[in-house]
Amino acid sequence: MKKTAFLFAIIGFLLLVACVPTPDHEFVVNKAEIDTDTVLRATAAPSDNTDRSADASAASDRPGNGVLLSERIGAPAHWSEDAFSKQVPFDTLTVEIDADVFVPDTERVGVYTATFDVPFSETQQKGLVLKYLGDERPFKADVKAYWRKWQIEEEIRELQQALEYDNAIEDKKMRDNMLQQDNRHLQSAMDRYNAAPEDWDHIDWDGTYASGRGEQAKNLLLYANTDQPAHYKKLSVTAYGFSYSDETQPTNEDSRSRVSYRDATAVAPETDGERAAAELALNELHALGIGTFTVKSVEPSIDTFWRVSGVDYPQTGYLVHLWHTVDGLPFYDFQAWHGDDNLMNHVEETGMKEAPDYSVYMPGQYRAEVGVRDGKVVSVFLEGTHHVTGCVNEDVQLLPFETIVETFKEQIAYHYYTGDWEDPDSGNGETLRITGIRLSMMRVRKKDSPEEFYLLPVWDFTGYTESALWPMTPEEFERHKEWAIGLTFLTVNAIDGSVIDRDLGY
Repeated sequence: MKKTAFLFAIIGFLLLVACVPTPDHEFVVNKAEIDTDTVLRATAAPSDNTDRSADASAASDRPGNGVLLSERIGAPAHWSEDAFSKQVPFDTLTVEIDADVFVPDTERVGVYTATFDVPFSETQQKGLVLKYLGDERPFKADVKAYWRKWQIEEEIRELQQALEYDNAIEDKKMRDNMLQQDNRHLQSAMDRYNAAPEDWDHIDWDGTYASGRGEQAKNLLLYANTDQPAHYKKLSVTAYGFSYSDETQPTNEDSRSRVSYRDATAVAPETDGERAAAELALNELHALGIGTFTVKSVEPSIDTFWRVSGVDYPQTGYLVHLWHTVDGLPFYDFQAWHGDDNLMNHVEETGMKEAPDYSVYMPGQYRAEVGVRDGKVVSVFLEGTHHVTGCVNEDVQLLPFETIVETFKEQIAYHYYTGDWEDPDSGNGETLRITGIRLSMMRVRKKDSPEEFYLLPVWDFTGYTESALWPMTPEEFERHKEWAIGLTFLTVNAIDGSVIDRDLGY
């Protein structure tokens, strides 16, 4: 009990945010002459569209009085409009909006500053090593020969099973081709097996921890023994992520992912086992003190690398996908829809200038996965972690929802190209069908300050396209819609209405 309390005390909560003065950096909004202090410090006001100044905020609309953010900004549960058309490079774009509107049940949203520095202090990293690797003396591994014999044995077994399957193929030509291919792969695996070590060379850990980022980064990668030879627990800490896995836990070969990690759709746990796994995952991340999370989906799998064939493991493993949230708003890792140089030429001709490249790596938006088996956590994976450094405004004023929609309608033509390349006037333009409008948090760069960035609320317009130039079968169209789930056709700053490129981060 004392040991557990000690662990929690060591790890603690890292992202305790206190409001600080607005930094003296331009707020990156892709528009000129923006008053940073006014935009970021504007306090949320009623959504009656009569007076949106900070002084007009009524006491009844302050956080804690039960007025949800969706009501304050006039966001409905669904929004639809008649189709409209816009001239875009090469042709005409038709846009239809018949969309569900997603606003989390929160009463306010803030703006924060953050960095990509290692999210764990040295003291906290010591706690992580003790928590996940236990009392075993951790070590580093000489991975010049990363694949060990036992790992390649699994590959050889799978290839031998594949050859049995190949021999049963009735078509002689296909059978011979498959046998030739799999025999070649088997010979390669055998050669690698003969050259592979039984186990790694263990290198004593010198006690240094992860620190910094970029070229100055020092990462932490440690292993610890388990009760099975050549199987280890692994722990890694970097400026952009954290992971832990227990190699003794096999993967579930029958796992089927229900949602892509870019998909903004949540799938609620359906069974007692899934709900228990979700609770364990949330508790695990809560104990790490790295912010708040909500469950995105739970699927019958766990996030580990190696599986052992020929062993009948109970189907009790789950992989829990989670969103990192700030003020109840999740971080969606959408992929931005882009044109090409022709689109940029069009933009420049209309007087809009290409935004500068800030030349700083912006990892994908914060996400987490936790593997659970037999009632315990066996893997943790965090990607795109950040470290919150301050609060600019704990209750920022957002534009009315109708204003955001009007901004989308005005701006979509400048961020889209379509049509027949050889015959620009063919009329074979595309139809963009917007089916979702989502409010979320996003990391947005500060101009001239690559070390720090903002966390602020944005709107994304998602959906799919249909083109007369590229007809698809019903099956192809369904696959196209599934692929488009991870796209955003426009990201709009919820505070000032500027357009943000998710791939560039500003």
